[in-house]
Amino acid sequence: MFSSAPQTLPLRSRAWGIGLGTIVMVGVPIICVSAKTVQVTLPLLLVAAVAGAIARHQTAGLKPRLDGIKLVLLAFIVYAALSGLWAPDPLAAVSISLMAALIAVGSLTLMELLRTERLEDALHIGEGLWIGLLVGVLYATVEIASGQAIKIWAYNFLQLGPDVLEPARYFTWENGRLIAVHPDDLTRNVVPIPLLIWPALMAAAVLRDRIWRPVVSVILLLLSAVAVLTATSETAKLALLAGIVVFAMARYSTRVVRYALSCAWITACLGVVPAALLARRLDLQNADWLQLSAQLRITIWKEIALLVPRAPILGVGADMTYVIRPNMQEIPLAAPSIFLGLPITHPHNVYLQIWYELGLVGAVLFTIFGIMVLREIARLGATQRPYAFALFAAAAIQIGFSYNIWQIWFMCLFGFAAAMFALGQNLLGRQSPGPT
Repeated sequence: MFSSAPQTLPLRSRAWGIGLGTIVMVGVPIICVSAKTVQVTLPLLLVAAVAGAIARHQTAGLKPRLDGIKLVLLAFIVYAALSGLWAPDPLAAVSISLMAALIAVGSLTLMELLRTERLEDALHIGEGLWIGLLVGVLYATVEIASGQAIKIWAYNFLQLGPDVLEPARYFTWENGRLIAVHPDDLTRNVVPIPLLIWPALMAAAVLRDRIWRPVVSVILLLLSAVAVLTATSETAKLALLAGIVVFAMARYSTRVVRYALSCAWITACLGVVPAALLARRLDLQNADWLQLSAQLRITIWKEIALLVPRAPILGVGADMTYVIRPNMQEIPLAAPSIFLGLPITHPHNVYLQIWYELGLVGAVLFTIFGIMVLREIARLGATQRPYAFALFAAAAIQIGFSYNIWQIWFMCLFGFAAAMFALGQNLLGRQSPGPT
């Protein structure tokens, strides 16, 4: 790992950077194989970064620096913990809030360490990021093209059987051997790509040999697009497309992009309940041009939106959708009857989940958090802003259509993406002009 690092310092003095870069280079493709492994990669990288900072007496990044964004995030998590006072399962609400607090503090600490990392070491870490993502998207592309031949071979080699692999409907067996895996099993594999592509492009933009910068960037973006667009995750496709469009727009006008994203964010955070009910009223759950998964989501959103008025101010408590598990009262016409009456463990929409679980108070705090992040992005250097806006747009789409906000791996994924952006901010910031 030396191609992007200037050779002005001896190898021994760059050992920590190479070590951290290796963790990233190995961890990122593994995340693309199994997104849940990010809940291991993030703390491992944090521990290594803290140890390196202490060993090198570079502890400035360990000093807490509270600002508006961190205070609002802290207030949101504290309120989520307090919701345990009225939640049906107080212990569950408090415990998941404490886990969220640990992930947030760890991610913010890692962000500060990577943002202030010495350039020579930061270059090694950045190299690990773009190489790791390149390997990850290559793996995803090969798996999609081959019908997941690598996964099938690995599972058979490890002798993993039906009693281990879930969900069972994704796997086809013959004489005790796995012979096919449903394409939907790859959905989670591509979820990290729309988030990590932007920090990886930031790292590629500072390669020592300038001739390789556009080459690596184009290859990364094209392979990421191929992997995401050929997979079955419609959310990942929307997130990647949103990031690309916003990146292009931000190259020309920070003001327009900031206001557009601010309006979209406020609408998503505060208008999601009436929007969900309107979608049902328009009968979109039966629209032929929507996939069944999208039709089911619209139905789920309606079910949750109807429950919001029962606790509109405070909500029912953090992660209580998983505990209460409201049932599907209706299903799309195209859906199998088995879906009728099934429990809803989460709304597949973080904005709506916050309204149901944390009420108006949580929704307002979350809205303020996003607006403050956008304000901070607008203050970044001119070369950093497009990447930051693109990452924000991709993240906003991801949370609007996919997983439970309280899933540990999902929280860690956003923390890891933010930390990688801080690394890219460090790298581009050394050559970035101030706000314009």
